[in-house]
Amino acid sequence: MIEIIPAIIPQDLDEIRKKFGRVLGLAKKVQVDILDGQYAPVKSWPFIEKNSDDLFKMAKGELKFPFIDEFLVQIDLMVLHPVEYLNDFISLGAKSFVIHIDSTNHIRECLSMIKGLDCKVGLGIKPSVDTALLEPFMEQIDFVQFMGNDKIGYNGVELDNSVINKIKYFHHKNREMPIQIDIGVSEETIPILKSIGVTSFISCSAIFNSLDPEESFKKMQNL
Repeated sequence: MIEIIPAIIPQDLDEIRKKFGRVLGLAKKVQVDILDGQYAPVKSWPFIEKNSDDLFKMAKGELKFPFIDEFLVQIDLMVLHPVEYLNDFISLGAKSFVIHIDSTNHIRECLSMIKGLDCKVGLGIKPSVDTALLEPFMEQIDFVQFMGNDKIGYNGVELDNSVINKIKYFHHKNREMPIQIDIGVSEETIPILKSIGVTSFISCSAIFNSLDPEESFKKMQNL
């Protein structure tokens, strides 16, 4: 079976509880997409004003992140200057992080902080960004996360076919590096992506917009 990672772009903690509750007992790993409205044009929790105190309360131990003990939680930091937020997100108990290669000039500092706390870390890259930017950091990372489209921060976006050749080229040069993909993951695209070296598939709409999330999850897992 392949690894399917359910993901959400949450508006608040209640949405996290509701949606991840649907895959409890199915998935081992889940992803929370964090958007600050600067790296991408939309905001998610905790950058929406009504949620502004949540992360601070978690950092102080006054609030617990939903299902942090039931899943391995991966945080995809689609924010500018992620180094400013890393300590807070690490404090909530996440064990894996994605830092986007074009989001900061402090990539090495971010990677060192995360690895120093015994967490996994990968670099995210959009189809329009040159994979050569990843090369200086290959020894520090655990995986690469290809984005299936430049239009990040939205649900239901289709796979940009240009990413297929980028993944093929990268996998040919880096056979041992695990590859994740986020955006455009579906029953139709998984077999293609699997055949070119993708090992983990991050899915939001195909699972949570389904009438039966459990059935959709299992179908994709067995492709």
